[in-house]
Amino acid sequence: MSKLLLTSVIRPFGGPGEGDSVGAELFHAQVTRAQGPFSLRQVIRCWAIDYLAGNLTTPTVTLHYPSRRELVRELKTGGYSHVGINFVVATFHKVREMVALIRRHAPGAKVVLGGYGSVLPDELLAPFSDYVCREEGVGYLRALLGEPAGAPICHPHAPIPAVRVLSHQKQTVVGHVTAGLGCPNGCDFCSTSHFFKRKYLPFLERGRDVYEALIATRNKARADGQEMTSFILIDEDFFLHHARAREFLESVKEGGESFGVMGFGSVRGVSRFTAREIAQMGFDLIWNAFEGKKAGYRKQEGRPLAEMYRELTSVGCAQLTSMIIGFPYQNEQTVLAEFDELMSLEPAMIQCLIYFAFPGTPFHEQVIKEERYLSSYRATPDLRRWDGFAMHFHHPLFAGPGAIESLQKRLYRSDFERLGPTPLRFARVALSGYQTLKNDPDPLLAARAERLRATVRGAFPAISSAILFAPSSDARARAIALREDVIRMTGAPSVKERAMEAASPLMYLATRAADALGLLQQPGLLRTSHRMEGDSESQRTQHAMRLQGGRASGIGGAGRALVEDTLESLRRMAGRLGTQLPPPAAARLVTSRAQEMLPSR
Repeated sequence: MSKLLLTSVIRPFGGPGEGDSVGAELFHAQVTRAQGPFSLRQVIRCWAIDYLAGNLTTPTVTLHYPSRRELVRELKTGGYSHVGINFVVATFHKVREMVALIRRHAPGAKVVLGGYGSVLPDELLAPFSDYVCREEGVGYLRALLGEPAGAPICHPHAPIPAVRVLSHQKQTVVGHVTAGLGCPNGCDFCSTSHFFKRKYLPFLERGRDVYEALIATRNKARADGQEMTSFILIDEDFFLHHARAREFLESVKEGGESFGVMGFGSVRGVSRFTAREIAQMGFDLIWNAFEGKKAGYRKQEGRPLAEMYRELTSVGCAQLTSMIIGFPYQNEQTVLAEFDELMSLEPAMIQCLIYFAFPGTPFHEQVIKEERYLSSYRATPDLRRWDGFAMHFHHPLFAGPGAIESLQKRLYRSDFERLGPTPLRFARVALSGYQTLKNDPDPLLAARAERLRATVRGAFPAISSAILFAPSSDARARAIALREDVIRMTGAPSVKERAMEAASPLMYLATRAADALGLLQQPGLLRTSHRMEGDSESQRTQHAMRLQGGRASGIGGAGRALVEDTLESLRRMAGRLGTQLPPPAAARLVTSRAQEMLPSR
């Protein structure tokens, strides 16, 4: 009988040679990375393995971010016929280490590799795998395990903890639903688009289905006694699928309940809806693409950005905006001018990535054809830095890779200094939405205004710390002005809010010290089981808090995390980490041979 273990790569993250952009946290690793204690801390589940586990009939266990010890314990006691590992290119070194552990402690288990790391060539992956999935994973595993094909995709209850700021962890969770995979926009650098050959694979065909999936996971959280008022909706360009998005809007209106949604949308897609409609849908944050002024991607077509951002801000919808540096037309002056324009839009957050030739994309094929890879990367490509934060090839308008990499760091720091901490930027957008909608005749939007007001009031502690510790005089002045506006529009702080303000500077200093010492920075293990004894208990909503690691696991969990951090530091000092293994010779193929996505094997 088959029994399946699905796992993310092992912790810890941030070892020798690893890029600090790769880990269990999206915001802290790639977005608010320069903001120190003000950075948003939120561990993200490896949702792919949750979807796989929830859509099979085979008994399955999932592990999110196990340590070596925890993985070995599972392998020794689980009796698994198959072990699946989800990974990206930059974590392939962890796969090598994990496969060695699997071969040693579960020698009869077949190893299945999947995720965006599977774009690597067969010559590189074959020694570490029995099977490689390079397609939609549910259908692939059903076929591999001999299960019936064609059953509809069900959506697992897979919440994550709310964001932690200044070491304060809200005891609420964020729901998750994936509406579809892939993207038809087909940007030349985009792995997610070309992984699925520029095709969109809908998991939810109708807007009503999206709405009901959100409500279902919310109701499960409530049944577990946990508060869930916000959601992450995974879809590369949700608004581009206009009919479904509009049906979702009508479903939310019929439901009459205001909740917060983070989603993804291009200028092209978002431009098909008014700001009021987007607010009615519940969107509090949209991740969109600025990229570059002359990048020429169709997704950038639509309404003028300044107009769109202004209107969305007025209804309390913040923007997380991605920018790319290193396009062929850009030099440093061009990048800085475009960055100035981006700053004028005042996004709540930015992501700034280097134009990157990811295997399986047209841009990778172009770089190979033009022999632009630096000789050092052709000889020994370090896959740990294939993450959008390292430059691997020659750019005619920059002196070398260090010039672009240092510019990237400057832009993140400049964003922080000019616009201030992200928690305050969110509060400013929420305050604008509250002011606009508080007397709205639409009950849905009036309820949204009250929810935004609560968000604003919750920012008092972060504002207090920013007044003292924000990185520039301009940012500190913004914090002072925000506090004055919050009090003027929503009332003076309560006794409890004043106490939290008073404690906030101490929390800032404690957070800064923990970050500097590398303590309590790693995720914790989340283990769930499916179609096995103990399923219901393992999938309880409250257990999602374990993802945040020691800081969210009580005194005992914090103690274990401190011991683990200390031991890991000693291992690093001794130079005994498996991550320091030299790359396999076959890694050179990544910089010397272009290829389309290979079929699964």
